[in-house]
Amino acid sequence: MTWLEKALACVKYVEAYCDEDARSAFRTRARQIPSEIYYVGSAYAFAILAARSSEKDIYAGGSFEEKVKAICGDRGKGREEKGYALYGACLLEAFRELGIPVNNLAETLKSLDERGALVDLELAEYVDWLKKLAEAKFEAER
Repeated sequence: MTWLEKALACVKYVEAYCDEDARSAFRTRARQIPSEIYYVGSAYAFAILAARSSEKDIYAGGSFEEKVKAICGDRGKGREEKGYALYGACLLEAFRELGIPVNNLAETLKSLDERGALVDLELAEYVDWLKKLAEAKFEAER
């Protein structure tokens, strides 16, 4: 599966299961996180996503589609938390593709830190596709 296909799948599920507020928050993260990855690296950027949502949401079991559905269906979460969790879940799918361990946050961060800039370069196309697709599909936050 190409990075475009992965990004299309991510955006498709966000569009299908999330309300307008969550989609807008996801769009904001899709515009912000590529810069974070560039300046501070994927490990730190991913830690930000987990800190502002939760490890539990990003690492929820089940398929990727089920994870997106659960995040968007959680009435106890605000729009921003959902946006961070959704983007984190999309990144986790990319990490899986790159052979990064995705069992828990500590393991993922350690592997990202060890691989450093190599992962950042490999992710660049994917996060750019996510940004462009989110901008095209979802309204900006108001």
